[in-house]
Amino acid sequence: MKINEPQGSILFQKKPWSNNPNPIWLASTVTLLRNIEKFKFPGKLDDDRKKQIVSLVSKDLLADGATAVGGLTKPSLIKGESIGALEKEYLVEHFMSSHNYNEAGAGEGFILDESGEFLATLNMNDHVHLQLLDIKGELENTWSRLVKIETALGKKLNYSYLPKFGFLTADPTQCGTALLVTVYLQVSGLVHMGIVDDILEKIADESFYISGIQGNPNEIIGDILMIQNNYTLGLTEENIISSMRSLTTKLIVEETSTRNQVKKDNSADMKDKVSRAYGILTHSYQIESVEALNALSLLKLGAEAGWISGIGNRELNELTFNCRRAHLLHECTEKISQEEIPHKRAEKIHKALKEVKLLT
Repeated sequence: MKINEPQGSILFQKKPWSNNPNPIWLASTVTLLRNIEKFKFPGKLDDDRKKQIVSLVSKDLLADGATAVGGLTKPSLIKGESIGALEKEYLVEHFMSSHNYNEAGAGEGFILDESGEFLATLNMNDHVHLQLLDIKGELENTWSRLVKIETALGKKLNYSYLPKFGFLTADPTQCGTALLVTVYLQVSGLVHMGIVDDILEKIADESFYISGIQGNPNEIIGDILMIQNNYTLGLTEENIISSMRSLTTKLIVEETSTRNQVKKDNSADMKDKVSRAYGILTHSYQIESVEALNALSLLKLGAEAGWISGIGNRELNELTFNCRRAHLLHECTEKISQEEIPHKRAEKIHKALKEVKLLT
């Protein structure tokens, strides 16, 4: 089967991660869940009522006042039934979402702006999920920006709220602040030195859930940890942000220390891992996404240790995002089959690494 999805406006957003030189902090998202008073949750609504909510939210969120207050850049509404499977997959990859948007259809939708940082999903679990993507590690500023957008929308629509339970959500465990903060850290040193489990146990905090990027705590793909707050009720937004900052700072300190140790030890075993990763990335005829992400993480570790030249964190971070399936297909100008994707991925990686040299 040939893949020939139309390239809609979603695929042409700016890519925030294309300018991220951070060696550890890949991205974070701050999300607010909101429902509109006097409407049932989406799971109990028919299509007509869902479309009414889409109309109400988009009218107000796209208004000049909301746009100006929230700093959005030309936001636009994209209805769930009007975009293809590739675009929906692209959205999941772009915002590192744990949700599957493939089922989005009539009465559901997305509002995005040209920055590539803002996403509002409509009638998926809750009436509105407001989300900002951040690659600079600026949780506090991102939270402040999102509050301005939420407040501007709240002046037009009454949110479902009870003093005892806070903001009401379709999932009762997410009531209260209804604030979800997710951070993605690439901890190559901890993983390949075999101490990641010990460090996570040392800094363990039941307030947070830590897993791989696919939500599985036992499978860390690309050496990337996903950290998200477990609780939204009984805490203030400031508590959640502050606690997340504290936990991620501890992890970053441990990872930085480990990377420095890797460089100091100049271990033959670690050099072998990096060399093998280099070989896989530069000589494979085809490569799957998981294998590519794992090898790119090792290459990044090798570059920081001084064993790799010709590429830096900025380029490796961008390649980490862009070698995933939907982003890869977006860049292909010709029709390709599902079977051809691993080869196209290998070609893209070869091109990106053509100036890279192994120094060990």
